[in-house]
Amino acid sequence: MNDRVTQFSELCLKNKWRRTPQRQAVFEFMHNNLTHPSVDEVWKNVRKKVSSVTRESVYRILNEFTEAGIISRLDKIESARYDCSTLPHGHFVCERCRKITDFTLPENFTAPSQFEKSRLSHIELRLSGLCPRCLQVEKSK
Repeated sequence: MNDRVTQFSELCLKNKWRRTPQRQAVFEFMHNNLTHPSVDEVWKNVRKKVSSVTRESVYRILNEFTEAGIISRLDKIESARYDCSTLPHGHFVCERCRKITDFTLPENFTAPSQFEKSRLSHIELRLSGLCPRCLQVEKSK
């Protein structure tokens, strides 16, 4: 926990952010959170620690974290979802339950050759279909 407080303090200093209880609660909730929560899920959980936090504040903080490269934002789902892992990886999105699962990209994964001379800032591989649990439910019908 102490490392996280230090990490948060350094992050605020580096980005010239005020160390607010709201920002710290969002940071702590997102730290190593692999569930890809929506704004509403983050807000619901952060309110347990900081009851006065608004949804708009959580949204703004998540976007600040995204701009600083601390988390990444997944769009074009039903609503934006946030990911604590900013390293290259893929996502599988279940079309039924909407659960998002991370997966490791192949070791030699590279951008298509027509983009070799581009300056890429983000690579994302997203797969969609039915997860094993939803597929099992469908088969049992």
